[in-house]
Amino acid sequence: MISLRRHVLTLVAVFLALGLGVVLGSTSVATSIRDAVVDREETTAAQLESTRAESAERRLAVDRLDDMAGELARSVLDGTLEDRPVLVVVAPGASDEDVSAAVDVIGAAGGIAAGRVTLTDKAVDPDADAEVQALVANLPIGDAPATDADLGTQLGTAVGRAGLLRTEDAEPHLDDDDRETVLTTLSDAGLVEFEPGTLRPGQLALVVTGPGEAESTAVRVASFARTLDREGAGAVVSAELTGAQGYDAVTVLRSSGEDGVSTVDSAGSDSGRLATGLALAEQLARGQGHYGLRPDATAAVPSLPTAPAR
Repeated sequence: MISLRRHVLTLVAVFLALGLGVVLGSTSVATSIRDAVVDREETTAAQLESTRAESAERRLAVDRLDDMAGELARSVLDGTLEDRPVLVVVAPGASDEDVSAAVDVIGAAGGIAAGRVTLTDKAVDPDADAEVQALVANLPIGDAPATDADLGTQLGTAVGRAGLLRTEDAEPHLDDDDRETVLTTLSDAGLVEFEPGTLRPGQLALVVTGPGEAESTAVRVASFARTLDREGAGAVVSAELTGAQGYDAVTVLRSSGEDGVSTVDSAGSDSGRLATGLALAEQLARGQGHYGLRPDATAAVPSLPTAPAR
């Protein structure tokens, strides 16, 4: 017969064995989990390092190609816009650096900077539609746009008639007095800014935009550019290449299947500047395309244009 003392000792031994088994089992499981985590961390770190190295190599390649574009730009662009006046239009949010680069591109191509018109925030404000429509309807610009036309078309018609040469004969749309009246009225209304005495009619228009615009702004700038394209010999819209989510006029024009206005992204890079100059020259021959480094661009830069007939 088993004594009570031996029975208790047996139970204690059983529970100790079970406890030891649980501890040993838990330690083994914990060790396995730890080893798996360490292995995964090492694998992830190695993959991250590989990705960083690959990204750095690609960035270096892009930088070198961009440097090459900068070296070639002046010789490639030389004479492509010879004596052609180009009006620069600055949209809200455009950087001073990009605007200065745009002017430099025109000069490098042999073109003439016809002056600079800056669109104010009010010019892209939907709340200003009624005011702009009433204003444009009373300006001496000839046939006014339809009363239900959007703000971009309304303002683009006024600026185009006052700031560009006609497509068919490269002559001004308006006489000097009417041009001055239109531009001064738009300035007094707070829609545009320009330095008096610095503007002459341009044959082409280059619209420099800012990155990540509000959708309504991007749509209006795109409409404005389309109108300038119709009023003159062609238009190019340039924008920065950014990772920011949002819209800009380049995005709007490309997504709509635009086949009149040319667009250039990565405007701040040397390759973007080269593309801008070539796109302006291409517009003279009524060519068109979407250029830059974004996925929706059709090419990095346009093909070298043939010299346009004078």
